Amino acid sequence: MSEAISIRRAVDAELPAVLELCMLVEEQHERYWPLRWQRKPNIREGWLRWMRSRLEDPRLLILAATVEQPPGGPRVVGALLASIETEIPIYTYKEFAFVHDIAVVENFRRRGVARDLLARAAEWAAGLGMNQLRLMAADKNVEARRLFEAAGFRPTYHEMILPVGKTEAVP
Repeated sequence: MSEAISIRRAVDAELPAVLELCMLVEEQHERYWPLRWQRKPNIREGWLRWMRSRLEDPRLLILAATVEQPPGGPRVVGALLASIETEIPIYTYKEFAFVHDIAVVENFRRRGVARDLLARAAEWAAGLGMNQLRLMAADKNVEARRLFEAAGFRPTYHEMILPVGKTEAVP
């Protein structure tokens, strides 16, 4: 029997689990290429504090996908972190919504959780008057790129990096 999954804004007690899912994404990115995604050491405490300080901010969206697991209550099995960002002043729109992280616990994947998280984020962005929801997908993360395209996202450019100075070799 498949557990019912609910998606809503995260509450404070769920933030540590949301953080751990976001950390999985960041660790994956850092494995792809540390030059682009190298994290600061010991970021968990500061990141959690930042999430808590902005939990009620309408321009930050922290979603939790949960399943009921008595007796402990809901268990976070997916998360999404998005915010409203300022566009450079050459375009007709001033802001856009941006998904920073999205992750689903491995044994809850392929159940539509990520798709539903993205749909909720799109509703949130539209409700704030945004005309687009953006995200970045690592070239090496083919599975995520397929998911995002299936959810309606379209590639718009290819980010490229030129290592300069003292850096590690390009992967």
